[in-house]
Amino acid sequence: MAFSTAYKKLFGLILFSFIDNLSTQAQSRFPTFEVNEAVTVTVDETEKGIVAKLNNNNNNNNKTVLLKKWKRTLSFIETYDVNNDGYMDLVLNSDEHQSNDALIFLFEPKSSSYRELNYPNHEFSKLIITKQEPGMIISYSNAQEWIKFGFNKQCELYSAGDSQVLHDYELAIHQYQIRMYNVDGSIKSVKLENFEDKNIPIIEVKVPRLRLYNEPGYQAVSNSFVEKGAFLEITAFEGKEWLKIKYKSASETLEQWVNVSELKMDISKLHYKENNNGLNLVMIDPQSGDDRFYFCIALNNYSNKIFESYNGKIYILLENENGNKFLYPLYNTGYLKLPPQNPKDIQANKADEKWFKPGAVLDDNMVQWDVEKKQFVIFHDKSENEDVDEYPYVPFFPDGLSAGIYKISAVFMDRESHLKPLVSNMQQLKLPLKKF
Repeated sequence: MAFSTAYKKLFGLILFSFIDNLSTQAQSRFPTFEVNEAVTVTVDETEKGIVAKLNNNNNNNNKTVLLKKWKRTLSFIETYDVNNDGYMDLVLNSDEHQSNDALIFLFEPKSSSYRELNYPNHEFSKLIITKQEPGMIISYSNAQEWIKFGFNKQCELYSAGDSQVLHDYELAIHQYQIRMYNVDGSIKSVKLENFEDKNIPIIEVKVPRLRLYNEPGYQAVSNSFVEKGAFLEITAFEGKEWLKIKYKSASETLEQWVNVSELKMDISKLHYKENNNGLNLVMIDPQSGDDRFYFCIALNNYSNKIFESYNGKIYILLENENGNKFLYPLYNTGYLKLPPQNPKDIQANKADEKWFKPGAVLDDNMVQWDVEKKQFVIFHDKSENEDVDEYPYVPFFPDGLSAGIYKISAVFMDRESHLKPLVSNMQQLKLPLKKF
């Protein structure tokens, strides 16, 4: 009788353990993976965030580790020995925004836990991790551009290479560039390809005088220029705004940098001029005694015809205290249609109060500080004229601007409409801005 009771208790404990184990596994919709021969992991989504349940088969030392609270929904999980240390790491994927965003967590054997792997100003997407290149990761930012990562001796990520695409239809530039780097960040090699053919890419200078730079960045301006009609050989590029070029001087072949926007417009002739019979671009005082910076621009049509634009672009023109001007693109405007307007209906005095009624407000947003991206950005909904982006902000300032007082203007450009660059009135800008 005693044996029968003990047997029932033992059977009950086994049954309870089985049901408990079954219910525990049922809580996760993802399979269990091996970390090594002794350890397995199951990933689950909870109210607190994504957790990893680690089970050690040798000593039954089980633990649950909080990985991260992610704004995306997990789609699938993969395991790779990412850093080639003999332990399988977690790659958590989400295809919620059709971009295959990913989180990488490295297994830490000493603490039997996980450490998130990240890289400044980069989110992993469309990962390629292979056994053919141990300790190497390729992360795509779009269909053609990628960053290749490796691990240094401190087991930290470094950029081992990247690819960039430069499509500029106005200048007929269509290039693909691959750069490889040493561990210290120095460039190992640069390979430049032309999409259309294998000829060396050449551009002709069509502005009266083109300013040269010693390196990418507005602070590296030189005292040298090339004149209209000169032919420049492109040897590399940086981002979308800087081209490294070779050109022939009177006695030798030199290599410097040029700014893409300055290839399109004669920066010395960009001045505000009010047009009572045509288009006017207006900028409202961006700071107006406030510490915040509001970018408000409007387009008015004083002509007798409807104005339409399909491929307009807004640029920012800055002039520092030394009189040096800098030009850079901000964003595309998409489709615009402005009927004729009467200047009297736009700006007038009413009961001693001045009011302003623009034809088309192109922007009225605050420039704000993005803590994660560590840059000033402005809201811009790109869904109407570009690919939908889950991050509806664009950088407002280029890197490398020094502190000081600037004159700022907006410039509207649409080459298809055969419109000359339209420059707004100037306002004052004091840098650095406060980080709101």
